[in-house]
Amino acid sequence: MKTHMKTSDLEQSAGSKEVSAVHPEKAAFTRLSLIPIPIRSPFVWMQRTIYHEIKEHTFFSISLIVAAITSCFSMPQWSYIDVKVLVCLFELMLIVKALEEYGLLGHIAVNIVNRCRDERRLAVGLCVISFLLSMFTTNDVAIMTVIPILIIIAQTCGFSAAVPCVLITAAANLGSSTTPIGNPQNLYIFSFYRIGLTTFFKYSFPLCMISLLLLTVSCLFIRPKKIQTTLEGIPVIKKKKVTAFLLLAFPVIAGIMNLIPYAHTLLLVLLIAIILDGTLISKLDYRLLLTFLFLFVAVGNISHMPELNGRLAALTATPFKTYVSALLLSQIISNVPSAIMLAPFTTHIRALFYGVNIGGLGTPIASLASIIAYSLFCRAFAQKKFQFIRTFLLYNFGMLIILSTVFAVVIIFKM
Repeated sequence: MKTHMKTSDLEQSAGSKEVSAVHPEKAAFTRLSLIPIPIRSPFVWMQRTIYHEIKEHTFFSISLIVAAITSCFSMPQWSYIDVKVLVCLFELMLIVKALEEYGLLGHIAVNIVNRCRDERRLAVGLCVISFLLSMFTTNDVAIMTVIPILIIIAQTCGFSAAVPCVLITAAANLGSSTTPIGNPQNLYIFSFYRIGLTTFFKYSFPLCMISLLLLTVSCLFIRPKKIQTTLEGIPVIKKKKVTAFLLLAFPVIAGIMNLIPYAHTLLLVLLIAIILDGTLISKLDYRLLLTFLFLFVAVGNISHMPELNGRLAALTATPFKTYVSALLLSQIISNVPSAIMLAPFTTHIRALFYGVNIGGLGTPIASLASIIAYSLFCRAFAQKKFQFIRTFLLYNFGMLIILSTVFAVVIIFKM
């Protein structure tokens, strides 16, 4: 074998010499093609990095691209950026991250789940947790807290998690519509229009009650199959720090409601966080804040383009047009950008509120929280991604049709 290999090597060498004698240019090209070209590696790395960023952080990438493109047609201005929304969102993210890191959210969820002994009760219990949790910690956090628990139980017991996962996602999206801090679009609407808390709850309470009823009925389609497992409890660590961050939520909420200057609450939050646990600041998802920043720039640019300015104004001329525009636009570009884009052109606050919050149902891209849920599910059950999509579209469009019809009547008849 060794002799054969040497002979082959010699033959190849001889062949190379023969080629170089007859076609020196071809021989030179052949030798160069065998040498790694370092200059190509940065381009390949850049291409893979861009693809990964777009795939893993779709909304961040789209907001950046749109902001960059629209800035070519209209000069961005600092006035486009709602600093208060960014500051309040940062404060809420920091508090929620602390509660998540110290185990409080997981502790509450596991204790409730362990009391549910069949799949239907489990789905109802997890939906209630997701619904309530999203009111105070945002829909994204509710999903990232509850769905991993569902996945652990499903993998342990061997039941299908598609329907419960979809319902938990819908519960987070609908429950978060109840409070000004439940989701980013509510925080923006509450800040942009400077509406009072009483007025806000006047809008959100009917949607909250009808959504809760709809979710409960939807859970009845799940079979009450027995569950034979119990999750190990999650301990709450550093209880004093948990208490401190819970108390810190009160001045933050007061800042959101304009009772305290938000600049003062920012200084307070940063000071407490640095004293108690400075590492929390580095663990936040700053892409979310940058996504909002780019959306503000993009929407500000678009609103100053005369040809688009008139069309957006026409889409929000009446309460019903505002409502329908918010619903449909949310299906295409998500409900947060829809709220930011339409708010400067309409004074029909209730119509916009219902449009972007109900519009979080429907397509998977209608809400960022739905994308997170899809990602978590596919990581655990990659072979069932199409089952999830089918189930998601069936339940979400079913609930979207029901809720959008009910509140279209509310908008039309000014109930």
